[in-house]
Amino acid sequence: MAANCFVCGKTKVVGNQISHSHRVSKRVFKPNLQSVHALVEGQPRRIRVCTRCIRSGKVQKAI
Repeated sequence: MAANCFVCGKTKVVGNQISHSHRVSKRVFKPNLQSVHALVEGQPRRIRVCTRCIRSGKVQKAI
């Protein structure tokens, strides 16, 4: 399943993992996605949304 937000499109970002001895290896930063029941075009639907969109009110939860 794709790791991106349904609302804002936030997706994974690649960076470096640096150890105490400063050895560098690649790592992936993934968004904090939650599966919620939300209204999409007036219909209740289960979507994966990042917590920032939930917290800012960009998602209207279905009751």
